[in-house]
Amino acid sequence: MTTENQLQDDEINLLEYWNVLWKRKWFLIGLFIVTVVATMLISLLMPKFYKSETVIISTTSEAGGLGAALSSLPLAGMLGGAAGIQTSADKLMVILKSRSIAEAVIHRFDLLKVFYDKEWDASKNTWKNESKHPLLADAVKELTSSVVKFTKSKEGAITISVEWKDPKLAADIANYYVFSLTEFMKDKSMNITIQVVDRAIPAERKSRPIISLNMTLAGITSLFLGVFAVFVQEYIGNQKTRRV
Repeated sequence: MTTENQLQDDEINLLEYWNVLWKRKWFLIGLFIVTVVATMLISLLMPKFYKSETVIISTTSEAGGLGAALSSLPLAGMLGGAAGIQTSADKLMVILKSRSIAEAVIHRFDLLKVFYDKEWDASKNTWKNESKHPLLADAVKELTSSVVKFTKSKEGAITISVEWKDPKLAADIANYYVFSLTEFMKDKSMNITIQVVDRAIPAERKSRPIISLNMTLAGITSLFLGVFAVFVQEYIGNQKTRRV
């Protein structure tokens, strides 16, 4: 087959594909509109989350006291050894991610009731199901996996990001992490100084859901699925025609 014939065949195939899509254009348009509108409505009904961040740096390095104190943290010794801790910022990251600090934050703001408010009966001041109420371990998992994030820059600055439905509570949690870290180091007599570069403040704008992004992704996905469905329908239709 010559190059010219191959090009002609390609053009014919592309034209056939286009005709298939054009024949079911209203299905594709309808699917796109319905998906985008539904995504917009769902996004508007979703709870709004706000992100607050605080940035800290360690201004002095310390070896003995800090290393010894790390061993007293639950799981911290294992974390430190596995991660290959080198700098004071690395060590502070281990402390911040520890269960001890998480539990201190949870107790300070009574986050068990905040995270699982639908299971808490405020009028009776008790859990709706006393035999299966959430545990402290559940709140620790929720806090450390979904609410708070820690990142460390190349320069050693640590950012504590907290995302929650209440912007003031998000900021308070972020700042209390710094307070708990400072108190822990005082309790362990650590020779290290923490400085707050940026204190967390309540966010004025929500961080999610991002409605425009959700609508865009939903629209693109609907087009891909719609095109796939159209060609499947066309294939099934052709098979039935051949059998007849």
